[in-house]
Amino acid sequence: MAEVLEEIVLEGSPISGGIAIGRLYFLEGFQEEIVPEFSISSNEIEKEVGRYRRAIHLSRDDLSDLQRFLAKEGSTEAVSIIDTHIQMLEDPFMTTFMEKKIRQRMKNTEAVFRSVMSDYEKEFSKVKDSFFKQRLLDVKDLSERILRNLHPRKKISTADIPKESIVFTKELVPSSTAEASKGHVLGFITELGGATSHAALIARSKGIPYVANVSLDSLHPLESSLVIIDGKKGFVIVNPSTSTLDKYAKIKKQSDQQVVRTLEEAQDKTHTADGTPVEVLANIENLSDLDLLSPYKAEGIGLFRSEFLFFGKELQTFSEEDQFILYQQVMKKAAGKPVIFRAFDVGGDKGNVNLYDPEPNPALGCRAIRFLLRNREIFAHQLRALLRVSLDGDLRILLPLISDISELIQAKELIQEVALELRAEGHEIAEEIPVGSMVEVPSAVIICDLICKECDFLSIGTNDLIQYTLAADRATQGVHSFYEPTHPSIIRMIHHVVKEANQSETPLSLCGEMASDPLMTPLLIGLGVRKLSCASRYIPLIRKMVSQVYVEEAVALAGEVLKLETSEQVDNLLKEKYQKIVLEIS
Repeated sequence: MAEVLEEIVLEGSPISGGIAIGRLYFLEGFQEEIVPEFSISSNEIEKEVGRYRRAIHLSRDDLSDLQRFLAKEGSTEAVSIIDTHIQMLEDPFMTTFMEKKIRQRMKNTEAVFRSVMSDYEKEFSKVKDSFFKQRLLDVKDLSERILRNLHPRKKISTADIPKESIVFTKELVPSSTAEASKGHVLGFITELGGATSHAALIARSKGIPYVANVSLDSLHPLESSLVIIDGKKGFVIVNPSTSTLDKYAKIKKQSDQQVVRTLEEAQDKTHTADGTPVEVLANIENLSDLDLLSPYKAEGIGLFRSEFLFFGKELQTFSEEDQFILYQQVMKKAAGKPVIFRAFDVGGDKGNVNLYDPEPNPALGCRAIRFLLRNREIFAHQLRALLRVSLDGDLRILLPLISDISELIQAKELIQEVALELRAEGHEIAEEIPVGSMVEVPSAVIICDLICKECDFLSIGTNDLIQYTLAADRATQGVHSFYEPTHPSIIRMIHHVVKEANQSETPLSLCGEMASDPLMTPLLIGLGVRKLSCASRYIPLIRKMVSQVYVEEAVALAGEVLKLETSEQVDNLLKEKYQKIVLEIS
């Protein structure tokens, strides 16, 4: 008779929702290897500096490959987080500092690097703020990558884990979470970790259940055992009984079926509970996302982030013909629905395009429309490719980071020049191609009445608008708490832009994380937003939320919110009125 194993129930902290059933697999965490240390002669200094530069270059290539993998998966948040690692890697201060230390200490590169990073980590770990402690993992993760490229050794990766595994480890680092292969890694359990860590954000982005704060000592003897994790409630159940297994298998099946039902029940058009139409469009970053347009009933592409198509390539070599082929595929998949292509949002803090020296303050540097107008050949190649597919469907062009009316006028003039050139060459293009402006900096909010006179539509980009208004980059240590989507200034700005757009009859949409948050949906509708562009996977949820909203109640809610003084007050009011509905439909 087979031995009946005792069911063990452990309770941890829910980090990423969902049910996963698989076998426990232990993943070794950080093991600080002893690296060789030896003195070098003055003749060997430049060789060691060169080794460091090569390790940085190889590490960047690794991260670019990982970004492409994540982009194909549609893991938007993960792509963004890996981008912050690339920016850390390219920090000119760190590179200069390391090269200086190699020359001063006259030691081999890996020994100097290990010493410098060890000192840095010690200082970092003294900070009590949990946010800083979690970001220390990013530093360690990046350090280990550089060291592996300096001193090659075997790395145990989540990419190599057997199928249907539930990984347990001391602490998750962003790269391990990002590399996890769907179907192989079904869930994560850790002893340490928090909901705001980059590893947690990536797990949620990839849809992998995750429970933290579970003792490794209790799991080590149980490796390879059958386990269930409930990422919503924070339970870990090892050696589940037949009845428990049946119960959770049923819950998982119901959850999967609910997603299917939501898709099947979705109508082609989205309406509020009292019949007001609200368009829910998709934010798209890669060609694989296009397959979700039809099943999720997206009413078009509200934001196609065109720069994501050239990850890992030099922008200067991304030819007109390359782009033309890709844009053709996009238009074909869109099947006549509107497609808003945002012109390349590159430069500054949006990735290195290898044309200029690193900027001391890249977020305020030569980025987006500034970069495009400064590099007209690159901009013209993109415009030519876009205009050549303009007869393949409903194509529109969106200009990023407009802060001054002159930028909009210059860009429109270039579009007209490109159109004349193409027609002279015998290309057939659409007679009218709508050109829109992003509203994502405070100056654009203040002059949006002037912008409306020069463009065909507006798109409020909430992520950058919050960052530039509140002077807070959510990825920067120490100021994350200032990044508040419900800050009264942000709500009032959205209200102002909607009023100006309505007055001038300029079509308006809103994109960014606010559009993907169902708790924000009633407020945005109350403020007058009638087009929401969100991450593809959130479309069914946002459509469902829209259908629960009564416009009259939403307008009253917006009126209340506009009188409030703090983000906390706004958050509490939204939760009081709509949290229950959000939980019911999620």
